[in-house]
Amino acid sequence: MRKESPPRNALVVGSGDGPCGPALRQFLARLENCYVRKDDHLAQTGAVRPTDHRRNLHSIQLANLRLRWLGSSETPPQITVIGPTQAGKSSVINWLLGANAAVASPLAGFTRHPQGFAYGCADETLSALHRYFEPLQARRISDLPAEDFRFFGLESARADAPRLGVPVVVWDTPDFDSIDSERYRGGLLRAIALSDLLVCVLSKDKYADQSVWELLAMIEPLGIPSLICLNKTPAAAAETLVRSLSEKWRQARRDATPPIVSLPYLGGGATEPPGVDSLVAAAQTFLRQPDRTRQVTALRRFIQANWERWLEPVRMEQKAQREWRALVGRAVASANRIYRRDYLDHPHHYETFQRALAELLTLLEIPGIARVLTQMRRIMTWPMRQIGQIGRRWRPDAANLGSEQSVLRQAASHVMLTLRQEAADMAENAADTRPWWLALGRELGQRQPAAIERFSQAASAYARDFEPEVENTAHALYDRLREHPAVLNSLRATRVTTDAAALAVGLHTGGIGLQDFVIAPAILSLTSLLTESALGHYVQRAAEDLKRRQAAAVSGLFEDHLAATLLRLPEDMPYDTGFFIPVDAIEAAERELAGPSRKS
Repeated sequence: MRKESPPRNALVVGSGDGPCGPALRQFLARLENCYVRKDDHLAQTGAVRPTDHRRNLHSIQLANLRLRWLGSSETPPQITVIGPTQAGKSSVINWLLGANAAVASPLAGFTRHPQGFAYGCADETLSALHRYFEPLQARRISDLPAEDFRFFGLESARADAPRLGVPVVVWDTPDFDSIDSERYRGGLLRAIALSDLLVCVLSKDKYADQSVWELLAMIEPLGIPSLICLNKTPAAAAETLVRSLSEKWRQARRDATPPIVSLPYLGGGATEPPGVDSLVAAAQTFLRQPDRTRQVTALRRFIQANWERWLEPVRMEQKAQREWRALVGRAVASANRIYRRDYLDHPHHYETFQRALAELLTLLEIPGIARVLTQMRRIMTWPMRQIGQIGRRWRPDAANLGSEQSVLRQAASHVMLTLRQEAADMAENAADTRPWWLALGRELGQRQPAAIERFSQAASAYARDFEPEVENTAHALYDRLREHPAVLNSLRATRVTTDAAALAVGLHTGGIGLQDFVIAPAILSLTSLLTESALGHYVQRAAEDLKRRQAAAVSGLFEDHLAATLLRLPEDMPYDTGFFIPVDAIEAAERELAGPSRKS
């Protein structure tokens, strides 16, 4: 077939980014995918699709389709004929073309696929249409399967449309008001999105239907030139119907009422009613005026008009995520308070500084005999350590009573239980985001045991990693003692007593418990001597500094191994109706929407 050259009134598209930059294009595609996924979930579960959801889905699809069409190659004008069932769309197409192209049928819902009739169009136009309709596949109109909507019809004639007189593609479309129309709504939207002229065919029985005006109101910001064909109109009622239709238009839309051409019932053996020439003339007027710049501007206006409506469920989800982050933050802060109350500030449970003093006892060994004494004490205290271990096997809870690891695990469990209750309360009170909170609560319950176990392992690793801090505190105390020989010698004299030696070695080898250690006379004596000496103020500061470092380390433990896991939960949970769109993606899209688009 010959290579097509653009006719004088062809719409030339495809240069630059059109009305959208890359961030906005990607965002719109992502947003549509989210709506489609939610729609599929509602269909699979048999749930009723809310009106707002349906409108948002259709309008975002329309925007993406229009954007896609404005990025295709050169093409002659496209006329899309829409209307409710039994309005006579196929007949109007034949009258516009002056040929029997579309198959008219008295059956409601007969046309279920977009069907294009191309006149004077070369291969380039047909290829552009094939690309635009993907993933739908082209078939001959006579071969379109009634129940399979993965296809569209497209037939081509070499000659220009005799009546319209220029290369053109005219599209017949499915209805939008029947019970089954939702099944093939996608084809209708595709045909509307590529149109340069929209011919709305109505009848006296259908022109007032709500579905008609919902569709016309939705597509208004696209600014597609329109004309109305009031078909099958009794002559006596024509003027009244035109006035009523004009009033309906003014109520539904803010733009000027388009031309309304009234066509009477087809009488006798006539092939077309009077008034068709007026319809053709009105169409030709619009076909001489395609304006890409206006179409681009109108598409941007359409996106802006629908933006907040599209994003309403996204923003509600983001609000729920912010509330969840706040709940996690409060729960982790509570865990830190529990840790401080039940361990750091507890008069009987806190042992970290005592472990530093035990290390100091080892450092206080008389130079030259430390290793011998240590080995002797291990031998001497072996029976005592074994008895202590047997006692803890009989009462395993006694060993962990008040221990740091036990307090940490209890604090983590408190966080999980608190958040499960908070999620349940939010699900009960937040109607708009109830499914989100229910899904989060289920996921939280399923992951709780594993999360606490992983946290316990991290807590054990923290305890090992914090040991050098304890040793550093002991060495700092010892270095300071060396600056005061009198105090050092006095402590060494205390250090060589048998009970102090046994306690020091036993603590390092796990043979005694914390309660045995803190009440031992030796350690009480050591603490008293240090406190009452010239180093008392320094010792107190060392203890406070060690506690402060330990509190910071545990705070980091809660943040890194508990809060981080909980904050990722909404992203990982199975939630088929979620959007999961980050705020920065919205902000980038909004920046491009607010300003002129730039070429990549």
